[in-house]
Amino acid sequence: MARFPHAVFGVLLAACAAYLLTGLDVLRLGAQLIAVTLLAIQTVRRPQARLAFALLTVANVAWAIGDLDPQRLNALFLVSFAFAQAGLVSLAATQLRSRWLAFDGIIVGLTAGAILTAFVSDSLVGLGLRVPATALAGDAMLVTTIVLAFAVNGWRPARAWWVIAAGEAFLVANDLTLTNPLDPPRTALAAWCAALILTSYAAFHPSAPRERRVGGVVAAAVPITGGALSVGLLMHAALTGGNPVTVVLAGGALLVGLIRAALLLAENQQLVRVARAEAVTDKLTGLPNRRALLDGLDAALAARTPHTLVFFDLDGFKEYNDAFGHAAGDALLQRLAPQLDACAGRSYRLGGDEFCLLVPARLDDASPELVAAVLALREQGDGFEISASHGLVLIPDEVDNPGEALRRADERMYARKRRRRAGQASQARAVLVQLLLERGEDEDDAAVLAGEFGRRLGLTGAAADDPRMVAAVPTG
Repeated sequence: MARFPHAVFGVLLAACAAYLLTGLDVLRLGAQLIAVTLLAIQTVRRPQARLAFALLTVANVAWAIGDLDPQRLNALFLVSFAFAQAGLVSLAATQLRSRWLAFDGIIVGLTAGAILTAFVSDSLVGLGLRVPATALAGDAMLVTTIVLAFAVNGWRPARAWWVIAAGEAFLVANDLTLTNPLDPPRTALAAWCAALILTSYAAFHPSAPRERRVGGVVAAAVPITGGALSVGLLMHAALTGGNPVTVVLAGGALLVGLIRAALLLAENQQLVRVARAEAVTDKLTGLPNRRALLDGLDAALAARTPHTLVFFDLDGFKEYNDAFGHAAGDALLQRLAPQLDACAGRSYRLGGDEFCLLVPARLDDASPELVAAVLALREQGDGFEISASHGLVLIPDEVDNPGEALRRADERMYARKRRRRAGQASQARAVLVQLLLERGEDEDDAAVLAGEFGRRLGLTGAAADDPRMVAAVPTG
């Protein structure tokens, strides 16, 4: 079944050859009708590059109808060229998944057509070849688009492009050798028939997108070169009274280039906005990051209005990570972040388990805004308890630059954390001393054991070794 369409197209090409020998129009017209019908059916059936082959279907239908009476329906040939060019550009853009290639294909085609109509058309007439300027421009557009598709695919395009190129070869060779386009000979009609059949046959071959991309200087060269050539052609036509077709094609190339430039500029501006947003946003929590905080501190200091910077560090987060894993730790941060963000002021994540809050007011430890923020960074569950130590600094009362504000708030937060740990260790040591005394241990021995216990808990210096701690322990 897979070989069926290939065999059918082989028969259709044989019908063209038979027409060349016999002159029976029914063979040529029948072959074209079947080819267009098969192309339309295949276009509906295949999801890939459907738009491109739909445009090629319209192009072939217009050509086949015009071929019924070339003298009176020759306008349909122009319609065919337009849709064929659109179809090839769409197919190339689909293969490379680049909408910019669609614009580049149009620019290249229009520019090539303008060049040929400006400098080649008259030369062909001098050689006795009466190729209409419109046909010459159409052929130039199709050929340059095919060459562009081959080039951007590393000269190894999908098989469908080879079949299209073969069909275009018949078309161009035929157009360049015509002496009377309004009364084409049998050879010309047979060549047009073969070109239509091959273009239809391309839909039955792979046209899968490739991963190759063209960028940088190569991508920029197409619109820049096309635009420069178009300007030159328009100037030449204005000075020499050139072909109107040249003016239309060159002007069209410039217009498409301007549209492409406008769209590219809009896309680049959007990319810049996204990049700026990402540069000041913490990816894990979605909160503003350290860079955004520094900008906020700059603004607060410049405004000289009262602000409070609060620096938070989570207590118990390391143990939570060790117990449940880093993925669970990330999920915890993602839960706590929106709770802090709902508090007064603007919240930030500096990295790890460090958060900041910048509030446009003077706060102290008893302020409701600060109490709510501390509670927002608290979570308790089976086997864990997360809380937050904090340090605050008043702006601009205590600091005059962002770095100093962060440093001082960080120092105050760690001082509070050390005091909390010392208090917890002292309480645990006092409980241990009480237990040792109840078991009959000597007070000095109890003090030594308690001191070792304190050092292991992180209580250092005099607080860990002072035997007088025992005296503070109630004995009964």
